[in-house]
Amino acid sequence: MSFAAPAGESPNLGPSPGTPPGDARPTRGRRPVVVTLAALLMVPSIVVWLIAGVAFFLAMLRAEGDGLGRFLVVGIGAGILAIALLVVLLASMGIVLAWRGDNAAGLAVPAGFTFGLFVVVIVTLLAQGKLSYHPTMVTPLVVGGLAGVSLTLLKSPPARAWFAGRSR
Repeated sequence: MSFAAPAGESPNLGPSPGTPPGDARPTRGRRPVVVTLAALLMVPSIVVWLIAGVAFFLAMLRAEGDGLGRFLVVGIGAGILAIALLVVLLASMGIVLAWRGDNAAGLAVPAGFTFGLFVVVIVTLLAQGKLSYHPTMVTPLVVGGLAGVSLTLLKSPPARAWFAGRSR
């Protein structure tokens, strides 16, 4: 089995004399476990955003009404579906970017958005005194908590050091 050196590099001697100095390859350190966990913890968030967006849109399609009222209700459903699909797209791209070591912010943005909504909903329910247990609350609580853990893992020192080493 032979390993070919990248273009412009000798297998044992490094870059060739004609290689520009700014063409350095990023270091090939091992991916920290915290980055792997952060990426994997966002997968349930993607699934829930997708299911919730489609379910909300279908519920709005089945709403009663006619004329302008129905158009507005379906329009609101389409808007919520568009937001949910945008978060799914951003989180999916963020997982790929974080996995490759290109950028931590790509995953931090959808994780922060999901966690932020989680915090706003919890604070609002607490302020209104309406926080009580319902089985339907388990999924949003778990997904919001996982997004918060993912965000914390991306901000950890090993993850920051790895991303900083990869960006050079």
